[in-house]
Amino acid sequence: MSLKKTVAIATAVGAMAAISVPAMAMENEIHGMYKLKYIVSDADNGGASYITPNASNEKLKANNFFEQRARLFYTAKANDDLKLVTGFEIDSVFGDKAQGAINPGNVASGALTYRNSGGALESDAVNLETKHVYLDFKIPSTPTRVTAGIQPIKDALKGVFFDADVAGINTVSKVGPATIGLGYFRAYDQSYFMTATTPKGMNNLDIVALNADVNLTKDLKVGAAYYLYSDNRDNTPTKLHTLGVNADAKFGPLGVSGFAAMQQGVKGGSSTVAHTVYNGYAFNGAAKLAIGPGALRTALLFTSGDDGKDGINTSWQSVNQSLNAPSTGLSGTAPATNSYNDSNMMLLNRSVNMGGTSTDRAIIYDTNNRDQGVWLASIGYDATITPKMYASANAGCAWVAKHNAVTNLIVDKATGKPNGSNFQGTEINLETGYKMYDNLTASVQAAYVILGGYYKGSAADSTASAVKDPENPYTARVVLSYAF
Repeated sequence: MSLKKTVAIATAVGAMAAISVPAMAMENEIHGMYKLKYIVSDADNGGASYITPNASNEKLKANNFFEQRARLFYTAKANDDLKLVTGFEIDSVFGDKAQGAINPGNVASGALTYRNSGGALESDAVNLETKHVYLDFKIPSTPTRVTAGIQPIKDALKGVFFDADVAGINTVSKVGPATIGLGYFRAYDQSYFMTATTPKGMNNLDIVALNADVNLTKDLKVGAAYYLYSDNRDNTPTKLHTLGVNADAKFGPLGVSGFAAMQQGVKGGSSTVAHTVYNGYAFNGAAKLAIGPGALRTALLFTSGDDGKDGINTSWQSVNQSLNAPSTGLSGTAPATNSYNDSNMMLLNRSVNMGGTSTDRAIIYDTNNRDQGVWLASIGYDATITPKMYASANAGCAWVAKHNAVTNLIVDKATGKPNGSNFQGTEINLETGYKMYDNLTASVQAAYVILGGYYKGSAADSTASAVKDPENPYTARVVLSYAF
């Protein structure tokens, strides 16, 4: 081949490549956060769970520890209608575990590491977690957008039923003033927890979500939602239907929001699992008023409780993690996958906007409150002191909606029975922060809970010879938060 022809071919190939590059160009987006907390507390202890104020000793010694969380998000964006979203997370507590085998079965051994570890000497732990991996695209010539993969989902009831990362397919369609969502999510497939060969997709925990919002005016939005919780694992069929309505409105400087919801369902009925009928309720109202240098907030949450005396469970059910354990999928003491942020509490209830790391603990750890439900009233004020400095103060009170004779673990040790009072306690908390840089904020948090009559006499001294009231929970935290 002549040199002239070779040059011509190379030139043509180069031109074609140049033309094709813009069509294949990708926009890469990287963002995330880092949070470091130093904590001194008789309640926070580096593990996420219920706070149960019934210590065996009269005086509790304070825990002090450092914990950190980093989240990294990468988005590969072809255009506004097509992108891949990924998210990763690293959690650890200073001095926990490092190096060695990945085996959570024997954490007492210093050679082992596990999830949420790597903060010990020499680090080198395998602890990068996959948080989100999903495709986000718009179906051409339609008003429908699809997210398919492991993604964040929160219910339209402010998270009191379901707020989690889960694998599934979700669609959102905008039709005029209405937004319609429909999603299917597979939380568990039991075949992965069985030694026998089992067909995939037969014994699942599935969740179906259907919701719709309509903007009646620019200041008024109303909506309705339906959620099906369908658990077919271990021959323990559970079907729970949750139906709710919600609204948001603005009246000048005042914003109000709320929801009302009901649940109906059945569980079990086999030779090993008793038949249970579910019949729960929940409602919420919240208001926020711009006043002075900030905003005044108030909120009320009610979730129904159950007395545990028959086969009808009238408590509000919330979705919890239930790895290979269908019986704990609704409520129970398993890690919560629900939330309630209107209260801005740090210890009284699990308000994730006030914690934000892997060791959240709360007296009311999930909105079911050990099948007893809750009345939770709160008030707070957020102030902007200077462009770089802010402060927030909150107070909240909680009552169990109904004593449950089965799940109630709090008893007066003098009588061996629950107290007559439903009052769990009052929390007062404060937070103040300073923006050191545009992306870096330093803050201090403090919270104290004055326990109510519900806990009277539920502790004993070290010899159990004298009944005591439990210590009031408290926490103090110094926080560094970096967002980019």
